[in-house]
This record gives sequence, structure tokens and C-alpha cells, in this order.
Amino acid sequence: MATLGNYYLNGSNLSTATKVFTDFDQTICAPDGWYSDGVVSRKLTNCKLEAPQTCGNCDENLVSLQFNSNSASDLFCIGGSNVSVYMALGEVFSTGTAIYQDMLLSVPAVDGFYREPFDSDYREQALSVLGALTTGPVCSGDFFISANRTTCNVYCNNNYDINISATAVSGNDYFTLTIGDVVQVGGVGLSDGFYAYDDLNSSTGTSPSFRVFEILSGQIVDISQCIAGTCQPQ
Repeated sequence: MATLGNYYLNGSNLSTATKVFTDFDQTICAPDGWYSDGVVSRKLTNCKLEAPQTCGNCDENLVSLQFNSNSASDLFCIGGSNVSVYMALGEVFSTGTAIYQDMLLSVPAVDGFYREPFDSDYREQALSVLGALTTGPVCSGDFFISANRTTCNVYCNNNYDINISATAVSGNDYFTLTIGDVVQVGGVGLSDGFYAYDDLNSSTGTSPSFRVFEILSGQIVDISQCIAGTCQPQ
């Protein structure tokens, strides 16, 4: 359920702000989640506010997930359908207590396996109870990718998991992947952004061989390597 707290905005109100902080000096970003002034609700992710949603007496937020009714293996390795579920205002999928089919939060979501799009973790809904966040299975793919990031350089200075099995429609692998390739996870194309990739299940902080590709309009538009802390075109 929603909790009350004191937060500081870098704008005059929640509609115009772009960030939320926990301190007056605006140096400490607020935790990821949903924030509301009772009329406008906005999701905060990595200290950035997403588009506002206007409602009266909000009790819930709408969450987009990927779903497979059979197994976690099918969800990650074959694919799932895109679904929308409701959660109590202020909750996020990774730590929330329940998911529902309706905005009144009265009908539990269908039993099955859920994850945020292309995330490496999932939660199982069983007998209308949402299970713990669990690391997804490793699929037999041609290479591994990270979750989506908005910039390339972030991979050069932070440690991110490269543990999502992926394939290229062309059949190219880690060594032959090239500009123009279409990359898929579970048969679903990637959203725009930057992805670290490697031949093995690894992380950017431990692998000396990972690279980064950018997806734009469903295709790879550039491939880079981290050199001296910045992305350099390959």
C-alpha cells in the first residue's frame, strides 16, 4: 500500500518536476517507485520521472509485464505475451506484495510467470499469491545480453549482469554480430537503447571481452567497446 513521506522535487510541482529527492539539498535520489500528490502519479526510475498519469483518489498503478502460463523456462527462452496488471500505488513489481487484473485491486492476476520486459528476474503467481523475485533460467542461445540502458558509457564504469540469453535473426553470434542485425529474446525484438553483450553469461565488471550495441528501430545501429572508461566505436 502507499506510504506517506517528505520528498523534494526539482520543479514547482509533481507535474513539471523531472526528479525526486529525499533531502532538501537534492543530492540523494528517492527510491524507485510511484509517487503521487493525490491527483498526478509518476513512476521514478533511476532518479528520472516518467510521464505523469492523472487520476482522482488514486489507489493503484498500472504495470506492463511479460507473462507465460507454463514455466519460467518458457517465459525466458520461448517468450511470453505482453500483459498489464495493477498494483497498489507506491509498489513496484520487484518488491510489491500483489498483482491484480482490475484497478479496484479485487481480482488477483492469473496464475503464471511474470517479469518486467527483458528483465533477468521473474516472479511466479501461484494460487493468487505472488512469489519471491527469482533469477531467471539460462537459455541455450547464441550469446548473452544485459538489460537495456540509456547510455553506452554507463557500462564502462559500473558492474551490470550480462545474463539474458539472446539470438540474432541472421544467425550471427557474439563474434559475428554486426550493424543491421535484429536481436531477439524469446522471439521478441529488443526495445531501443544500449545493451552489453558477451559470448558467455558474465558481467561488465568481470568480463574483459564484452561489447555494447545500440538498438534503434529494432536493429543494431552501432557496436562499441569500453576503452579508458568510455565507449569507442568498434
